[in-house]
Order: sequence, then structure tokens, then C-alpha cells
Amino acid sequence: MTDITHIIQTFQENYMVSFFMLLGTLLVLLAANAILGKRIKKLESMKMQDEKSVKAPALPMLRFIKRIAIPLLFLASLSVFLNSVSFAEGIQRVVQIIFAVIMTIIIVRSVNKALELSFSKYFEKEYANREHEKNLKPLLSFVKLLLWVIGFLILISNLGFNITTALAGLGVGGIAVAIAAQGILGDLFSYFVIFFDHPFALGDFIVFGDKSGIVERIGIKSSRIRVLSGEVLIISNSDLTSSRIHNYKQMQRRRVVSAISVPFHTSEEKLKRIPQLIKDILASIQVVEGVVCDRSHFQSIGASAFVFETIYYIPTSDYLTFMDVQQEFNLRLVEGFRAEGIEFAYPTQRILPAEASTQMT
Repeated sequence: MTDITHIIQTFQENYMVSFFMLLGTLLVLLAANAILGKRIKKLESMKMQDEKSVKAPALPMLRFIKRIAIPLLFLASLSVFLNSVSFAEGIQRVVQIIFAVIMTIIIVRSVNKALELSFSKYFEKEYANREHEKNLKPLLSFVKLLLWVIGFLILISNLGFNITTALAGLGVGGIAVAIAAQGILGDLFSYFVIFFDHPFALGDFIVFGDKSGIVERIGIKSSRIRVLSGEVLIISNSDLTSSRIHNYKQMQRRRVVSAISVPFHTSEEKLKRIPQLIKDILASIQVVEGVVCDRSHFQSIGASAFVFETIYYIPTSDYLTFMDVQQEFNLRLVEGFRAEGIEFAYPTQRILPAEASTQMT
């Protein structure tokens, strides 16, 4: 009983001021954390309603203070408290271990949060479409796991354990694992190619090989494509990046080549009017504004008809709009040709008897 009283009295005399300073600092940091949390939620809700209503540096700065600065301030105050007090040898060792664990957790967590905020800021600046940020999650998860592993190894090294042998074993084992998991590592590096090179992103319509569809998810090992027939195609990243990819989402306009044939008995006067008639039809398209006719010419004399080639551009990447323009163009072309008395050619073949062929020669 006397020993316990002595310990309490010693604590009150030597450590009470430091303890209350630590407690006061902790309460201030907790209060600041709660206030910042409410403010961040308010700004996030305002930003969802109107992006311009929130100043650019305000939200990232508050997130930095809440997620990184406050934990580091707590770690600093805890370090100052422990340096100002001294415990018995056995208790001091336990305190050092606990402090090392807390320090490792806070530092690794702060680095992860800083990395997350940096990437988020990069995406806000680089892309207007926030869906691109979803590509970040698998990569961030991998990097965060790697940082936790590194932090754990540093922790056990600081606690006095020899990790040299373990690292050497991991090196030999890593080579074996790398050889056995070449496919997985290939998909992982292909994911980095997709992430940094941006051949496509979520929501893009792509064509690769004999498949086509909309990108729904980009994972570390595989990606998911919603194909036109409705099902989800799961394809490895290495197979996807090794094929030629046509990205129609990034298309700004479509180039259309149209070949029209008229029969041989069409008069020269009507043949001269056809290119201008086609240009006038394209200029009057109402489905979408900005359809541009590049050229329309009497291209060639075919085996059974005169061939006219027309090239025009549709200012859209949407396939349905493209087909609507095609439909309106074809309907107006039929209407215009009928009004001018021009016929469309169809495959014909003239067969002459042998006597007629001999007479012609």
C-alpha cells in the first residue's frame, strides 16, 4: 500500500503537468477534428450541387489538416510527453514498443492519406469527368498495402529483430513467385499502362479484336466490358493492351463514305446535277447541326452502273445519332432522285447470243 501511494505521489509531483498538457492537447485536437469533419462534409455537399461555389484550395487544405496534420500533431505531443517523463526499465520498454507501434501506424496512415489526396487533386485538375478517378482505387489499394508492409518491416527492425535473413528469404521467394505468376504480373503492368497512358477510361466505347462494348470496370488483373449483346466480357489487362483498340468515345466526328450507283441510261444532264443535289441534301440535315460535305464526285464507270462517291463528316461520336443522320440522308436522297427522275442502279448483266456477238465483232 505504501509503494502504491509513493508511486502516485511521485507521478503527481513529476509528471502531472506533462500529463495534463498531453490531455489538453488531445482534447483540442479531437475538437478540431470534429469541427473540420463537419466543415468538410458541408463543402463536399456544396461542391456536389455547384462546383464553382467552393474555392479550389479550400477543400484539399481542410482534408490535409484533418487527415494528416492533426494525427502528426498528436504524435508530436505524445513524443514530447514521453521524453519529459521516465519510467522503470521494464515499463519503459513496454512504453517504447507501444509508442513505436503508434508512430508507425500514424506515419504510414498519413503517407497513404497524402498519396490519396495528391492523386485526387491530380484527377480534379486533369479530368473534368470524375469517373476517371474510379480507376485510381485498385492502384491506391496496392500502393497502400505495399506501404503497410514496408512500415511493418521498419517497425520490427526498430524493435530489435533481425530482418536481414527474412528479406533475403523474401528475395529468393520473390523470384520464384515472379516466375510462377508471370501472367498476374503481366496483367499488373498492363494495368499501369492503362492507368498512365489512358488508352481508354470508364464509360468509353471501344472495339478490340472482334469484340466491342462499353468499359465498366478497370481492375488490377482484368477489366470488364459490357458488350453490345448485353453480357459482361471479363478480359485480362495484358490481352486487352496487346490488341489494337479503337476508342470511339474520344472520336470528335465520324467520316462517312457513301457510294451511289445510277444506271447507264441516265442522261448527262442528270449526271451533272447529282453531286450538287447530294451536297444540298447534306446541308439540309436536321438531326444534328454541323454535317459537312467534304466532296461528292462522279467517281467511276462500274461494271453495270455509273458510281458516285460522297464523303461527309458527322460532328458526333454517338452511334445512334450517326444512324439517324444516315437514315435522314437516305430518305431525302430517295425523295430527291425521284423528284429529278433519277433511278438507282441495281446489278444487271447483259447476255448476247453467239450470233449477235459475232456480228458485233
